Amino acid sequence: MVYVNRHRNKNGFTLVELMVVVVIVGVLASLAVARYRIATQKFKIAEATLWCNRIAKAIDTMGSETGEYPGHTPAGFVCYWAYNEVWDLNSGRAGLVHDDPDNPFPEWNGPYINKVPLDPWGNNYAWDSDYYLRDERKWVAAVISFGPNGRGPNHYDDDNIIVIVTAEELPPEYYE
Repeated sequence: MVYVNRHRNKNGFTLVELMVVVVIVGVLASLAVARYRIATQKFKIAEATLWCNRIAKAIDTMGSETGEYPGHTPAGFVCYWAYNEVWDLNSGRAGLVHDDPDNPFPEWNGPYINKVPLDPWGNNYAWDSDYYLRDERKWVAAVISFGPNGRGPNHYDDDNIIVIVTAEELPPEYYE
């Protein structure tokens, strides 16, 4: 005689129930990771913008004291000179952290900032006194982070983070 146990033990979960739970947890985890990446990128952009603003303020202060911006360009103007960019704002040529040993800034009274860190993506912040804003069709002097893709120098694109220091152009006689 065969006995059938009609009262099966129901203390556990079936394999199908466990698989459904695992799939749901996996979907929720992937959504959380995607949100985390988006939030992290937004935080990095905010941090880079904050530092660009701090650096721009230091450059403005240096310009008002010395009459020059980084790269020895005239303070308060957009300059279209060759080699006007400064790719390392900790260098003497920038004049922010220490004076330029090769070509001292007049009336230099710095440091205007203790140290310029790398941007959140591990690249140098930069200075360009003739940065072209394509959408607005104008030239500006600006502090730049090359953004998430890090593409630069002189390869400007839409993910750059810029803070304008000035948009005033030099008079034509200055170039004569």
